[in-house]
Amino acid sequence: MTKLLELLRSQVGYSAQGNGYTKFGQWYNNVEQDADYSDQPWCDMFLSWGARQLGYGDWFGQFAWTVRHAEWFKEQGAWGNRPAPGALVFYDWNGTGTISGIDHVGIVTKVMGDKIQTIEGNIDGGRVSIKVRGQNSVVGYGYPEKIKERMEKGQTISATKASAQQLVTTPPYDVSSQAVVASVVVAALAVGVMRARRRVRARILGGRPSARSRM
Repeated sequence: MTKLLELLRSQVGYSAQGNGYTKFGQWYNNVEQDADYSDQPWCDMFLSWGARQLGYGDWFGQFAWTVRHAEWFKEQGAWGNRPAPGALVFYDWNGTGTISGIDHVGIVTKVMGDKIQTIEGNIDGGRVSIKVRGQNSVVGYGYPEKIKERMEKGQTISATKASAQQLVTTPPYDVSSQAVVASVVVAALAVGVMRARRRVRARILGGRPSARSRM
């Protein structure tokens, strides 16, 4: 997540135009085409934009609506109440503590006791800012890296199964190669046996007295 945090940090100071337009909303129009997102609230689109730039979209999530993004993390089994660097933090300024009440999101860069440091978009008058906050308004945290780890394990299992299947379905020419090797070994053994027999026979004949010596 270090690369993502660096990328998002590079956007600190960016602000929406007077009509609410942002490059993040404009980009999100490529994700969903059901509306024009270029001038919509963009805290979540800002984070999704960063993840997509680095190819993290599948395990980070691509959302404009913070409530749905939080629900997605919960569905993925990657939702909790402990802050950690790289986790998304979801806020409810009204203090209901419910996912349906979420109205803002940021990403944690550092945990400092009971406070967290974050990078957030669409805050402080429509800007990207670094914030230090308490956790009274936090509804929960989404953990992208947990989803990434599960996906990678799944790929490893798939790769292992593919390797096993390949061994089971080894083409016939591999078997023929083994047969050739076996034939060579058998032939070599046969030659060795024949040579041994000749040596034994020679010794026997060499030990017998010749016809001339018997005379």
